[in-house]
Amino acid sequence: MALKLVIFDLDGTLLEQGLDFEAIRREIGLPPVVPILETMEALPPAARERAFAILDRREAEAAAVSRLMPGARELLGWLRGRGVRTALLTRNSRVSVETARTRHGLAIDAIVTRETHTPKPSPEGVQHLMARFGAGADETIVVGDYRYDIEAGRSAGTRTIALIAEAKAWAKDATWIASSLDEVREILQRLIERPVA
Repeated sequence: MALKLVIFDLDGTLLEQGLDFEAIRREIGLPPVVPILETMEALPPAARERAFAILDRREAEAAAVSRLMPGARELLGWLRGRGVRTALLTRNSRVSVETARTRHGLAIDAIVTRETHTPKPSPEGVQHLMARFGAGADETIVVGDYRYDIEAGRSAGTRTIALIAEAKAWAKDATWIASSLDEVREILQRLIERPVA
């Protein structure tokens, strides 16, 4: 397998943003645990507009004080040095992603946010990125810290890496499990450097 494209989630994968999703649900007036974007989309127009304004503000505040996950900059640079394209696929807004990208000087080849494609777990964003870079499913890996990342990658036919510090039931569906970005790099390095038979 020639590795052409690695698609990363943002929060909890490349960035520590500390978004409190339960607090966001409470402020919007949503029940606990429900998927935020999907539940907001079903609201009446005025309530939906108010809900997205709250979410946008919360995301912008988190992006403004975000920190890079250990090893994030090094991993992105290492992939770039090997000619592997990198992309962000996030359920966040474009504005908050650009704030975080600028704050940390992240060199990313493409960004897909909730405004441009159906959010994860839909595979639409993964498929768009593969088409953009001419990468097949067997040449693409999706890395993320939540089940939506793994579901989106699997639905698009790619291999996936679950980046988790402790066991999660959904992680069994990932191709690999890593506890740090250094471990993600080790997995990718084995794929890139695998000798051709």
